Amino acid sequence: MTTSQDSELIYGRLAGWLATQGLGDTGLDAAGQGLNNIGALPFPDLFAGFCTRVSEWICPLWRSTLGLEVLNPELSGSQLVWREGALTRSDVNRAGITTRMDYLKSAIYVVDTTNRLFRWHLPQPVPDMELIERFHRENGMTDYFVMPLPFQDATRTSTMSFATTRAGGFSELDFERLQMAARIWSSVAERWVLRHIALDLLAHYLGRGPAERVYAGQIERGDVSRIEAAILICDLRNFTAMTDNAQHGEIVTLLNRWFEAIGTAIGAHRGDILKFMGDGLLAVFALEDNRTATCDRALDAALAALAETDTLNQTLAAEKRAPLAFGIGLHWGEVEFGNIGTRDRLDFTVIGPAVNLASRLQDLTKVVGAPVLASEVFAAATSRTLRALGGQRVRGLETDVQVFAPAASAEPPAG
Repeated sequence: MTTSQDSELIYGRLAGWLATQGLGDTGLDAAGQGLNNIGALPFPDLFAGFCTRVSEWICPLWRSTLGLEVLNPELSGSQLVWREGALTRSDVNRAGITTRMDYLKSAIYVVDTTNRLFRWHLPQPVPDMELIERFHRENGMTDYFVMPLPFQDATRTSTMSFATTRAGGFSELDFERLQMAARIWSSVAERWVLRHIALDLLAHYLGRGPAERVYAGQIERGDVSRIEAAILICDLRNFTAMTDNAQHGEIVTLLNRWFEAIGTAIGAHRGDILKFMGDGLLAVFALEDNRTATCDRALDAALAALAETDTLNQTLAAEKRAPLAFGIGLHWGEVEFGNIGTRDRLDFTVIGPAVNLASRLQDLTKVVGAPVLASEVFAAATSRTLRALGGQRVRGLETDVQVFAPAASAEPPAG
């Protein structure tokens, strides 16, 4: 068999293995972080299996990496590192990545800025790159190259590297075959990135639950379903006055800090923020297990939101800023959950009388003087202790509404 035929056989084996292991569909993981699986194997395991076969079928590898940039407000991307059969994964924060010296003095930076392959191998002098210097000094690395993967979208980083400690490094035939192996892998990697980006953006802009529904195909205008849920609506106090007195950009920063505090509390109790409304938000806690457990989660989230905001206010006080105050309305009911809007601009949200009442309860917090108010239906469902505040007149309703506020014993258990 000729060398060319042998190479074609290797490429065919790699492509065939990927075709059987890399087919399938996936969704969000439990934390709403996007794509993890891409067929028969979880994506990281697929990469590990691929590297193992490359090391066995082409030439011995000491290390291989896969770097993929995603579109995430917090993360720039992630890197998978296969090293002598062991796999690790690390996420790269978006903030400050372009000014970090370990990135600016790296082979990845060279590839990013030139879109060309970078290779170092003995007997070339060791370049002034910390990673290569360390791997050569501590591990005896003899050959290392990084190449851009041929994605259709070349605007984001997508790289693969191979390294060996073998004397003499990679032969020219090894070098050629490894580049082809990376090209074969690239179609699987780009598919992972595109789906990851789609799911991640959906989760960040719609919430995890709606993202799963939209990705599963619930995209037609008017396509709504009736669900039972606990509804939480909160609104910041004195926002207009803060806006009038704030410097340019200051109010957005402050809102983001507060939304982060509220969002942390809601997310920790498996709620979905569906909409930010200026200085407020709408969140739902879809029915899980039973009504009582679901309402408990919503109330615990409200109490945690108070605690998170107290912590934020301590920081604001140290900055000589005014404290933040807000109101929360809680209700339980049936809502219509789905797509509403125009033919070319849809919103995935909830509507119905239950949402309206939660909003009215939030308004009542300003009158009653309690930061959290719950409806009678909600109070009857939760196992937490609430105190009755009597009937209150609510705009749009002919009869008074019985309202309830958390008692001291309603605090959720620590942890």
